[in-house]
Amino acid sequence: MPRDGCKECSRRRIKCDKGVPECVKCTKKGIKCTGVGRQIRFIEGVISKGKRKGQTFPDVGGFTTKLGLELENVFMSTPRLEQHTETDKEVERVSVETEHGPPNTDIDDDGAEEIQLVRYQGQHDLPAWTLPDDGTFMPFYYDPGADLTLELLKPGIQMLFNHFSQSIASIMVVFDSGSNGYRNFLLPLAYEDDLVQRAVSVVAAFHMAPQRPDLLPVAEKGLSSIIQRLRADAFAGESNKVFSMSTWATVILLLVGETVTGSQDFVHLYPMLTNLLSHNEVLAPELTLVQRRFLLQQSRIFQLFTPPLLDSSQGCETFQKDLSFYFDFMFSKECFGDPCVAEEAVVYQDAIKQARHIYMRQALGNYHSGQLHEDVEKLRLMVIPIRSDSPGMHTLPWVYFIAAASSEDQYHRTFFTSRLAQVYQKTRMNSILVALKRLEQIWLLQPSGEWARNPSLVNPVLII
Repeated sequence: MPRDGCKECSRRRIKCDKGVPECVKCTKKGIKCTGVGRQIRFIEGVISKGKRKGQTFPDVGGFTTKLGLELENVFMSTPRLEQHTETDKEVERVSVETEHGPPNTDIDDDGAEEIQLVRYQGQHDLPAWTLPDDGTFMPFYYDPGADLTLELLKPGIQMLFNHFSQSIASIMVVFDSGSNGYRNFLLPLAYEDDLVQRAVSVVAAFHMAPQRPDLLPVAEKGLSSIIQRLRADAFAGESNKVFSMSTWATVILLLVGETVTGSQDFVHLYPMLTNLLSHNEVLAPELTLVQRRFLLQQSRIFQLFTPPLLDSSQGCETFQKDLSFYFDFMFSKECFGDPCVAEEAVVYQDAIKQARHIYMRQALGNYHSGQLHEDVEKLRLMVIPIRSDSPGMHTLPWVYFIAAASSEDQYHRTFFTSRLAQVYQKTRMNSILVALKRLEQIWLLQPSGEWARNPSLVNPVLII
């Protein structure tokens, strides 16, 4: 039964009198009561943790109003997954043979780490599940009184969380491991925070929808509720909610959902993320250093790959920075301990740098006859060693899209679209199918490979 009182009374399995700010039953027992409602709480307008603990939030220049206006532009009924046509099926069957021979196209979740999220039936203070973290175990204590407010998704919440862990968390980081923050941080947070919980479940439901069409309307309704909640928090002007860990994590998850569906709503969600990051000094003060680093890493992925697909001015502004600022998301402990993984990471970085180089020269009109072909061929040679079973092979769809959009000849176009299809076989992200359709439009409108001068000539797609 959903908790409608304080967490402490729920844990003791007694009826709460719902007193505020603390209930009477907790007060009589001498128990610190967290009050009724959300489990994660902050004093109104006051930073609760970190170096700035006890200080009030500074004037943020009407940011919450700006955030609310951004949310006004997000469609309440998110576009459905684009229907797969016969052309799409041909894309899935496209040959992805390389010099190394035909890859294995039967990439699925079989190799993913299996996580069982089982509700513990005993005492509330015993671990419900554990996750490996570089040889150790991280206990997570499940609150049996936690408010699972996803009424429509509640019967399948464990299924959705498991799918998120196995099929989404594994491809949202470059090298999947026990230190994967999507599993070790966001999933535990989703058990405590109803907004993040809803976002995780909605993203998983969208990803499962091609095989489970019955989940699509449920996911759409859940997304609508998330947007309404964020909008209400923004227009209420409560800075402690807008700049919270919950909001930051939710916006990132919604952007992940955009890659799942191939929707264009990311053009409204991305400015929300950049606005949050522009107030980093007051953003989520309750985060630990490890948690903050993970959210920053994931934010930088979108900061790196999104602007160049919107317009050339944003793309050039992004690429004028040192790319090492963004590459933190690519390195983990595994990179330093495994020479093979470290070598893969260097290849991915070099490929991104070469794609940036191609984009910038096109956007600035610096290409002369034959130079574009040479640069695209150089990129092709860089990525040839990457196979379907290479660690992190799903890291380069953006690179492949840039290369394909910039290609002047059919050979290069076929090679890079084949690589995109290869990544799709692993990730099943609908944004890749949408990107393949955009490429057809780009080649028709700008056959000479000058797309980067005006990316907005075709509808944008978020591909990371």
